[in-house]
Amino acid sequence: NGLKEQTFLSLPMRLKPGEIKNDYMPIPWPKGHIAVKAFTADLVKDIDGSPPPPTPCCGGPTAAAHNEAYLHHWTLNKWQLPGFLFKSMVKSGGIPFEEDGYLEKEVIAADAGMNTGANGPCPDGLLHTYFGVGNEVRGRPYANGGTELEAYEFPDPYAVVFDGDKMKKDGEFMILNNHIIDIRNVTDRRGCTECDCKVTGVKKGSTYLGGLACCHSTSADGGKCPVAAGTDMTEQAYYIKYTLKWREFSDDVKPLEVMTLEMSDDNTQWSDVPTGGFKESHEALKSDPVLEKSLHGRHSGVNWMKHGSCHIEYFVPKCSEGSACVHSVHNSWELPFPVDVVFVRHHFHVGGLNQTLSTKDATFCQSLPKYGAEGFLNDISTCAVAKKGWKTPVRVEQGEQLISRAMYQQDDRPHYGVMGFSVVYAHRLTWDHGAGGFLV
Repeated sequence: NGLKEQTFLSLPMRLKPGEIKNDYMPIPWPKGHIAVKAFTADLVKDIDGSPPPPTPCCGGPTAAAHNEAYLHHWTLNKWQLPGFLFKSMVKSGGIPFEEDGYLEKEVIAADAGMNTGANGPCPDGLLHTYFGVGNEVRGRPYANGGTELEAYEFPDPYAVVFDGDKMKKDGEFMILNNHIIDIRNVTDRRGCTECDCKVTGVKKGSTYLGGLACCHSTSADGGKCPVAAGTDMTEQAYYIKYTLKWREFSDDVKPLEVMTLEMSDDNTQWSDVPTGGFKESHEALKSDPVLEKSLHGRHSGVNWMKHGSCHIEYFVPKCSEGSACVHSVHNSWELPFPVDVVFVRHHFHVGGLNQTLSTKDATFCQSLPKYGAEGFLNDISTCAVAKKGWKTPVRVEQGEQLISRAMYQQDDRPHYGVMGFSVVYAHRLTWDHGAGGFLV
């Protein structure tokens, strides 16, 4: 049927127990004009100093265990840079977080995704992502308690399209942002993986209590998680192994746009230059006092812009006595172009109960978690056309809303840096293949 398969291995990231790394690395990608039909990845490690073989993902003796390393997030993005900068990145093995602070120049100026198939509402270029996103997307879903064979799989005639020749001409390349916390023998795993500032030792003032700002990178800010006395501090090399299934592009393929809807987004417009900044009301957020309180408290959340933006994360307080101990929030977005939605992956953290995606008329996707014996979030179910009762694509017209709702279980501790992403794969009915990124 013309389906091809390739497996690749990222560059290594080396950590000792308790350490944190957050790197941006160019990665290999298939050549040619391709239509990606499926994508699955895993976190793997070397054995006796030897890199794992690029055998098809996933599992096997090189797979890193969930109690060894926590994959806070990983995203596959597309950047556009002049040739000399790209060669410098390759030669140095990528860019660690600390070399450029929040990497604003690269993440914003180099981002080519929003004009080439990853057009989402967030101004943060890392959220113009094609595949990812967290610790729950490791290995094949069915091996982690789920039901699907692939982490991402798109029904015919839909696919995520990449034109390798055009990318080379325009100076575009695929890049992996890989954020790993080595949790071997840590003394407070929850505080470590939720980036509790008191646990990682990073100080961000009296208001910010936990989240990304307290666990970006050990070498950048000294943040790391305490480990038990006597722990073997041997360094371990970790890699992302990823397998793609694809066909040669043809005229009957319907390209998919990837839109990441992020729960804490209070930006005033869709961050998209070609559409002229489509205005966003965030009607659901403004009518949600629970989410408003979470954002305004600034206990978690990236606040890299003074006005509205995607804050990436939010704060869930501990349970109040006599309450139901369920933290439920929702947000909404008006779409700047008409689409047919065909696949949805939600992303939330440990404590998440479910996340849904709806139009004003009906909920068409509910994603549920699968927790492992040690409390790890091993899988979050996806929604796709032709599966789970979803018979046809969901049509959303220009100006109509998509509404995302996330629910977390509360207990006797706050949850820091929680996330609620709806990653929506949709065919644009008014398709513009787009110009290159900001740098040409």
